[in-house]
Amino acid sequence: MPEPREGVPGTPVQWASPGEFGQPAATDMRTGVATPLLAGFSIALLASVGQGPDSFRWAGATIFFLLLAGGFFTLSLQVGFRSRSKLYSREEALSWGRINQLPDDVDERVRAEVQRRHVALWRRSQRFVQISYNAGIATLAFALSLAAAPPTRYGDDPLTGAEQGWRWAAATLGLLFTIFQVGWIVHDEFRHRKRLREARQRTGGVRP
Repeated sequence: MPEPREGVPGTPVQWASPGEFGQPAATDMRTGVATPLLAGFSIALLASVGQGPDSFRWAGATIFFLLLAGGFFTLSLQVGFRSRSKLYSREEALSWGRINQLPDDVDERVRAEVQRRHVALWRRSQRFVQISYNAGIATLAFALSLAAAPPTRYGDDPLTGAEQGWRWAAATLGLLFTIFQVGWIVHDEFRHRKRLREARQRTGGVRP
């Protein structure tokens, strides 16, 4: 929290922080790198399944969940990109210099108020970005397990027992990854809600 400026009456100017100071960098990495790659992979795999449905046991279901995963990743990307402009620091807010005729102390308080509203909006957006991204990961894992399941035949040739065994093992592994990811999402959601309750108790019921 910044110190009170000399000669400024009343309470100190309150600027908002991102909460966890490593969160902006992690969000930029997820929105700018991981999400576009995973969305592109989902779309590319969807096209592959559509071109060779005979190689997959449940081609229709695989296409459906790949499209769903791509949709989750796209939503996460769009909301993350649009909300990123709402996150900036005190130094960034003041770096533009004078843009009005207000006294310096009043100008800083106005900018701090706007910055707090923007950071609150960014935090709310990040909840949606995180949930959508996690849902995309879980859906993609499930789609991969469907894709790994063995078809009834490879063209005109029946599948051998060993080949079927490996494909079913891969499908089972995909399901395990899916269950793990869903559990992780639920665990994070419970932790988030617990932190909110604790923060409200500390602030007397005021939403942080």
